[in-house]
Amino acid sequence: MIAINKAEAEAIRERFPNTHIVRTMKHKSKRHRYYCEESKGVVRFLDIFRRGGQPSVTKEGGYYTDRKKDKRVTA
Repeated sequence: MIAINKAEAEAIRERFPNTHIVRTMKHKSKRHRYYCEESKGVVRFLDIFRRGGQPSVTKEGGYYTDRKKDKRVTA
């Protein structure tokens, strides 16, 4: 489980709706904390979000995105 804040929890819920996020101390409003599961996509998203970058809304590409394009000539 990863400790996150409220803004991060809302961003993760928007991007990954099925991610498990819990809030502790629901009755004592000033003592709560948010925790999130450590799935690979969520950790990557959270790293970009914490650095101040804007994570992409669309799904990221595969591992082999730097391959050269097929250079066939069509005539």
